[in-house]
Amino acid sequence: MHITFLDRFEARPGRILQWTPSEISTGSTYPVPPTSNQQLHLPGSRGDTTWLAATFDVPGPIDTDALRASFEEWTSRHDALSCSFSQAEEADESSALFVDVADVVDLRLREETVADARTPEQVRELLGERLDRWCNPFAFPAYFLGAITREDQSTVICGFDHAICDGWSMSIAITEISTLYREYTRADRNPIASDLLPEPGSFLNYCFRESATADPEPGDHRIAGWRSFLRSCGGDTPHFPVDLGLPAGTMSPQGTDTRMLLDADEAELFDQNCADHRHSSFGAILASIGLATTQLTEKRDTRLLFPVHTRREPRHNHTFGWLVANAPMTVTSMDDLHSTARAVNLAFHEALSLSSVSSRQVLRSLGPEVSPTRRDIFSVSYADYRTMPGGSRPRESRPGDSQPAPINPQQLSRVSSADDVQFWFSRTHDGLAVRTRFPAPAAQAVFTFLGCVSEILSTP
Repeated sequence: MHITFLDRFEARPGRILQWTPSEISTGSTYPVPPTSNQQLHLPGSRGDTTWLAATFDVPGPIDTDALRASFEEWTSRHDALSCSFSQAEEADESSALFVDVADVVDLRLREETVADARTPEQVRELLGERLDRWCNPFAFPAYFLGAITREDQSTVICGFDHAICDGWSMSIAITEISTLYREYTRADRNPIASDLLPEPGSFLNYCFRESATADPEPGDHRIAGWRSFLRSCGGDTPHFPVDLGLPAGTMSPQGTDTRMLLDADEAELFDQNCADHRHSSFGAILASIGLATTQLTEKRDTRLLFPVHTRREPRHNHTFGWLVANAPMTVTSMDDLHSTARAVNLAFHEALSLSSVSSRQVLRSLGPEVSPTRRDIFSVSYADYRTMPGGSRPRESRPGDSQPAPINPQQLSRVSSADDVQFWFSRTHDGLAVRTRFPAPAAQAVFTFLGCVSEILSTP
């Protein structure tokens, strides 16, 4: 899986196709409110969307009947894809959001030719327009299903508003759609998803269980842990430790960067080196962030959030939805990478226990004790795609692969505005990479920081 942004999407020209519902049954309002993540995300989405998309390649031109059937089969499989959201009209409930559930059991899709894109720039522009338009959480469907058809090799594309998906879900999407498409292109064209794919688990039931969880008591040790962490941030959320040259409260056009830090062989040695020194690879990544901060600012402590998936039960391994929590971490620089990483590992389990309280519950409990000065938060994410549905494979399939996998899988995000920095580290069979989002005027500061991180991780 190659993790990138739309402006860096490796897009070859071709005819862009889209599949949209021919008829929509709006269903009814679901009796369970949106999750904590959604309730924080959606109020700021009125005039905008924060979408995630994924692509994979298939041989030859698109078999449009096979892809339509694959999309229809797949969308009926995951109940998150039946959701859109509406805002309460009453003034005293202006922040309340409700889930509208459409009837997608008999969803039928129609094909539309968007345009013939003759340059990579046109591909990115046209896809961006469609993804922005269709991945709207306040309309159904909140997703885009499409393809770029070419004579030699085509690209299947799916995109979703963040309210109904997370990064893990992108792996689920391309793995399952590619499996269905491969079967539908066979002569009989009569696959049954339940025979080909594992049980998906219900995202709406997950939402129900979350909503039934009582808020923690004021004296709960987890609230105390969050209070201590946020106080150490000055009553603010954590922010990038190097001066960005951007006043608090000022949004900037977003800058992007993607780079490979370690190739396949180097990443294998890195993982083994981490194991030999009794700490995790993610612990070493967080340690490199802390050590880079110390090199550039002489600060010993680096505070950040890291996302953790909440797929704690096997029934949700293949659930499409947004199943993520956040954990707070203070990385304290020690003598070297390995001693710092071992200290991180000790702090990691306490951080995980704090992630069992949702961000919304934390903010509700602490109230005026927390006053964020920026919209964005400094976060560091790590995903090992080798452990996700479909597993990681080299970007080009190799003869003898025991399981067919999506060809040239890519995950891309929207480019918008930013006022802080986020890192997404990804481990695949190709190596260790990082994708970075930051305010464009802070490019030099961020690139200098990334250079330090790269050097630290590359040192035995």
